[in-house]
Amino acid sequence: MKHLTFRVVFVVLALLLLFSASFPLAQPANADGPVSSKIDPALLAAMNANPRGEFDVIVQTGVPGGGKKPSPKVNAERAKGAADRLKANGGKYLKGLALIGGAAATMNVDGITKLSRDPFVKFIVLDKKLKPMGTPAAQSIYTQLVRAPEVWAQGITGQGIGVAVIDSGVASANDLVLPNSRVIGSVDLTATPGSGDPGGHGTHVAGIVAGNGSDSAQGWMGIAPGANIVNVRVIGREGTTNVSTVIRGIEWAVVNRRTYNIRVINMSLGGQATSSYRTDPMVAAVEIAWHSGIVVVMAAGNSGPTAGSIVTPATDPYGIAVGALDDNGTLTTLDDTIPWFSSRGPTPDGVVKPDLVAPGRKIVSLRSVSSFLDNALPDRRTGNSYFRLTGTSMSSPVVAGTVALMLQKNPALTPNQVKNSLKVTARPAESVLDVNAKGAGLVDAYGAVNNTAMASANRGLTPSDDFALAVYPLLYGTSTTNLWRDPHYMGLDWVNIGWDNIGWDRITWDNINWDNIGWDNIGWDNIGWDNIGWDNIGWDAHTSSTGGQSADWAALGTLD
Repeated sequence: MKHLTFRVVFVVLALLLLFSASFPLAQPANADGPVSSKIDPALLAAMNANPRGEFDVIVQTGVPGGGKKPSPKVNAERAKGAADRLKANGGKYLKGLALIGGAAATMNVDGITKLSRDPFVKFIVLDKKLKPMGTPAAQSIYTQLVRAPEVWAQGITGQGIGVAVIDSGVASANDLVLPNSRVIGSVDLTATPGSGDPGGHGTHVAGIVAGNGSDSAQGWMGIAPGANIVNVRVIGREGTTNVSTVIRGIEWAVVNRRTYNIRVINMSLGGQATSSYRTDPMVAAVEIAWHSGIVVVMAAGNSGPTAGSIVTPATDPYGIAVGALDDNGTLTTLDDTIPWFSSRGPTPDGVVKPDLVAPGRKIVSLRSVSSFLDNALPDRRTGNSYFRLTGTSMSSPVVAGTVALMLQKNPALTPNQVKNSLKVTARPAESVLDVNAKGAGLVDAYGAVNNTAMASANRGLTPSDDFALAVYPLLYGTSTTNLWRDPHYMGLDWVNIGWDNIGWDRITWDNINWDNIGWDNIGWDNIGWDNIGWDNIGWDAHTSSTGGQSADWAALGTLD
């Protein structure tokens, strides 16, 4: 009996120690100062440099009401709690980010400091400015190089697959709307709504994915000329966006994925990665889309050739990061190189990126007539309907189009199976040695579409903190039998510990066997993300110059 009593006391004490570690109420040495461990280093540096400034921030939150079964709408509740706290502390231009259970606003240093001392607030990051990853350049043979015509010959063109282009908009180019429009859905999430594509970047990207060559006798076709485009506009007419707006774009795609059969997201944009993917809110949004069944393809960035220059959200180990390849205008890979601008890995967490490369230099695709790029660079026009651009922005949709082809051939493929097939069938870039420049090699559309080995990528990974918090209500109450990597971690019998006693933070989810979770059976549509995501708190017109790099079109320069 004494042994049994001692064992019970030991377990209780261990649990108390665990839970006290799980919910720290850490305070700074100076009670009036910020809790620096809860603030993004880039934001903290900006606050120290400009103590009287205002900064665009995203607040990431914990799970309210610990110790009880969470509501299916807990993520909307977390977003509401974050928005209430931002407003109470002087936040302006509020945006609810229900997808990740947070909110965004403009705050002064005093407000950020007070928020950092709130136990409900887990982390505060800079709502960085992002930029598109393409810039003008001349003609390409990219579809032949990745063997897309061999897939078309099999009768596979991506028909019926929806690709969400999260970008500057999509113009009504003939290659997308004739003989019937394949731009099947559209939303404008910018502060300056307008029709079409006033920037010119998104239309070019959409043409690489799904242009059918109507205006060129099929000369300038995209990779998946039968696929559907869903236009998710997040880049304003001035050529800028920020993290919170992109997160809302991803959320819109997740919420509407069944309506438009959105199986692929293309994100040809990004910003400097200043912290681990574990605390990056945009990465969390990417991972939620990924686990809900959407393949997310992202530009690796145009910040090369420096090592460690992969941009966010391409730093996410789950999604597919695409670097650029210069094909030198030939169909052989023997003379291929990685252009200087293509970002290199590893990521801040030491992950090898990009995952693979695709043609990204001198790509001809659709022109958005009278857009910013069209007016600024008339020498890049190719006939009346086409335009030339260079960058990893152009490489990413080559892969996104390839994924559309794969999913038409086999709609049952999961995102992890798609990623694995792309990597194992990639063609080697013989002239490039650095794996952090080329990843698995050059994407091979024909090889990927016809691959029959259905292995899964991303085995053994741990998702971001915000992802774990967002899926908490979906996992709560499920059997813990196969949930833990080490069922005796810290000397505790995790399998027999009830959900009500689990401290839901890194101590727990670092030890979860995430590979064993059946994501296909998760009730994603019951989580209530959109209960706050589209209400009236989010759409005050606001353009800020604080807290991030400039992302205007003119700053892109010319890569060649």
